Amino acid sequence: MEMTSLNRCPLCGSENIRNFRRGTVDPATLSPADFRITDNRYGSLWSFDRCGECCFVFANPVPGAQFIEAFYSRLDDREYGKEAEGRSRNFAVILKRLDALLAPGARMLDVGAASGIFMKLAQDRGYSVAGVEPSRTLVEEARERYGLSLMAGTVDDLEENETYQVITCLDLIEHLTDPLPALRSITQRLEKDGILVIVTPDIRSLAARVTGRHWWHFRTAHINFFSRPSLRVLMESLGLEIVSWRRYAWHFSLFYLVTRLLPSLGRSKTLQRGLKRINCTLHLFDSWEIYARKL
Repeated sequence: MEMTSLNRCPLCGSENIRNFRRGTVDPATLSPADFRITDNRYGSLWSFDRCGECCFVFANPVPGAQFIEAFYSRLDDREYGKEAEGRSRNFAVILKRLDALLAPGARMLDVGAASGIFMKLAQDRGYSVAGVEPSRTLVEEARERYGLSLMAGTVDDLEENETYQVITCLDLIEHLTDPLPALRSITQRLEKDGILVIVTPDIRSLAARVTGRHWWHFRTAHINFFSRPSLRVLMESLGLEIVSWRRYAWHFSLFYLVTRLLPSLGRSKTLQRGLKRINCTLHLFDSWEIYARKL
């Protein structure tokens, strides 16, 4: 895998960077399975640097985008859709907040749409939806489960003249090898006064500081991390005005949470039937939910 060493922050350009975490990932051994959304091998991390100016945390050396995209295109994560009920509760809150910011029937693009759970909810709520997802398997699952036609690929594969009134990047930007140019490409498709929605882990959260290397967001798929200062720099660089900051709350079944810690219990059908009926809300306060308007 091609790796590139950086001598300045890829977000703000500062040369004031220093090591933040020593990595455990061996790029030579990676496979698409390492990038599953449902991966629970917490504590697997790249070697990270931190910018002393904007606080952005980024993999250094950074893996090549084409290699990472190739892994995602071959990703098979059928476990993701099995927790659709809990994930729908997460997404319903976002759609309720968007209803207060947008006119009914707004054109929406979901970037990194996975198996289409969020898109289906938005469509049922009256939005005109489109989505893009690199995993061919998840694109097919979205068609099978919900009758949705997702673009298999990245935003750059979409028609150039397509614009949207809202674009959602839910748990996406931490996966990007170079988020600033990637998000510039995304927000070029956002209409004036349109809304960008981002959900991403907060590297400066209390949970991240307390758990250290064992923070559950330290996974192979996560290549960079933001916090409030670096997100402000990102939004300003994109010509966006933040209209709302919120802490993201997670909704999962008790079965999903238990099997994150004890994967072997996932084979018990009796346990699955019982624990899947118990819904849990986790207020970990370690992810940001941001709504920003294009100026």
